[in-house]
Amino acid sequence: MMLLLAAMLPGPVAAQEGEDPPRIFFEKKVYSDTAGGKQSFFEMYTVEKGDTLWKIFRRSEPLTPDRYAERLKEFQRANPKVADPSRIVPGQKLLVPSGARPKTMDKGKTVDYTVARGDTLLKILSSRGVPGPERKKYLDAIREINSSVTDVNRIFAGDTLRLPTEGYFTQAVPPVEPEKVVAVAEPAKAPLAPEPAKIAPSVAPPSAVPPPAEVVPAPEVPTASVLTRDITAGPGTDVLAAGKPEAELLVPKPVPPGVSVVETGKAKPAEEIVTLPVRSPYRGLLSDLFLAIGEKWVDRGTMYLPLPSGGDVVLQLSDFPVVRFSGGAEALIDFGGGIPSRIADAISFHWKSLRVVSLADAGGAGDRIDRILRVSGYHSVKEGISRPVVMGETVSVALPARWVIQRTEDSLLSGDLILLKEVPEKPDAELLAVLRYAGRIGLRVLPYADDPNAMEGFLVGIQEDASDGRIPVALAVPKTGGLAAVDFGLSLLGIAGRTGERLSLGGKEDAFRLVVSPERYFEAGGKKYVVDTGRMSPAIHSILRESGYAVFMAGNEASGREILQRLMKAAGIGPEGRKEYLLTGGAKAGYEIRVTGAFLSLPGPPGGAERRIVLIRRKIHSATRALLADMGVEIVEW
Repeated sequence: MMLLLAAMLPGPVAAQEGEDPPRIFFEKKVYSDTAGGKQSFFEMYTVEKGDTLWKIFRRSEPLTPDRYAERLKEFQRANPKVADPSRIVPGQKLLVPSGARPKTMDKGKTVDYTVARGDTLLKILSSRGVPGPERKKYLDAIREINSSVTDVNRIFAGDTLRLPTEGYFTQAVPPVEPEKVVAVAEPAKAPLAPEPAKIAPSVAPPSAVPPPAEVVPAPEVPTASVLTRDITAGPGTDVLAAGKPEAELLVPKPVPPGVSVVETGKAKPAEEIVTLPVRSPYRGLLSDLFLAIGEKWVDRGTMYLPLPSGGDVVLQLSDFPVVRFSGGAEALIDFGGGIPSRIADAISFHWKSLRVVSLADAGGAGDRIDRILRVSGYHSVKEGISRPVVMGETVSVALPARWVIQRTEDSLLSGDLILLKEVPEKPDAELLAVLRYAGRIGLRVLPYADDPNAMEGFLVGIQEDASDGRIPVALAVPKTGGLAAVDFGLSLLGIAGRTGERLSLGGKEDAFRLVVSPERYFEAGGKKYVVDTGRMSPAIHSILRESGYAVFMAGNEASGREILQRLMKAAGIGPEGRKEYLLTGGAKAGYEIRVTGAFLSLPGPPGGAERRIVLIRRKIHSATRALLADMGVEIVEW
């Protein structure tokens, strides 16, 4: 025989003002709680010797601190007569949250999916046509259905997941066979209350008797005319006791004011109730820094950590925040040494992914960051001062940083390399230019400043420069010769070139007069040059030379680089070749910029600074041009 019981089970979760009490249905030893429109499933369990709630919950699903806290709340909701969840005794019957939804209830409402490499839950839902506004609902359902999914941001290739379909959300209460159900409720002489009782979240006195609960029949179950609370157990069926009107409501003991660490399940010496220091040095910097890296900083709520002794360690996350790293590791931060060493050792031993990081005796910001990074589980965390990251070759930028972080083994290939660099509170313009350059080429640099006097720090913002981040136009010498190469060279060197000049030439003793209109005409190094792209005859060349002009050949057979070199020679400009020349920076500056190329120094405009140009024999990244422009250097590819 199947049993259906509609009863009010008072508990700390159901006791919120205005919230319906839980309605628990019994079907094939699976209890379905549908209060609040959400299904939770429970099974009847008889406590055995040596059991703790942690061991019981772990039998049905993998556990994390978050999942354990959720299961503990569900347990307290369904078992209001258990005053202290850390004290259970052999033979005691408990309603235990089930780790998985009964498959018979999911028939037609879920589909199996095998996770492939590179999959994410959002990607899977998108491929199945789930619209954006609906995805949060689906993610919550996936976590509810699949006990192996403790974090919707982490799934593993090869796992088979059960994904909800639209039908999953259409029915909150599983169907029950009517012919096998007997409805049980209050005797007829006790009138039923029209609405569920509203229970304040405090301990009610024994004399306070809440009104009876409303009987909620299961779908398609006829209402019985005569009702009774006396239930006769059928063969092999455990009886679920109804919540009695005179039952005293019991809630978990609150954490005493000013106390952030409580160990339940045993009497504790007074010296183990620890109050925290008023200040948490560098808390703002640490939270901002790890959030910027992309990790989760959790400082709200309560964490329950079961111990092998059977008790729980209850931690207020406002005083002991947790950094949850993408690889699964977690750092429980103890700013002032408030967690006793015995409890810290027990936590680290029992929870392999959780490490207590004490900052009580830490130095400045760097020491604190370093201690947390040690337990991050990252693929690589290296010191980057003696062996800095170097970007580029012809123009190389060395950027020393306190830490160089590779979160995964693929970080170098994917470009997910992170530098944590300490900088002055107000970096100079050149250092900011280098930091902008790193960001433009895809390197993540997180600069932070440390204020030891205030025992706090902050991330330094990297704003674009006054030019609004405009990238200088790429300057490249034309590959072939001709007038284009001549015009480029004249413009680069600041030599005025003229077009349409009419030159009057005469023979010896003015025997004749010849008028010539050259394609280009310029003066450099005290000489006058007539440009010929191959159109003038040798006779005209001779007349030009006799008249005091030099002929500058610029045919297409010459390369643009050759023409530029001859123009510099004509102007008396000698480029200086340098290899890995330290352009700016150094050990004290916190960066180095080295350049290999031919350097030119040219006069600037009247009253202006000298022009610095470097000729480089390769393509240059736009971010590199912007960097050298910030340093007052023009790059020319030739």
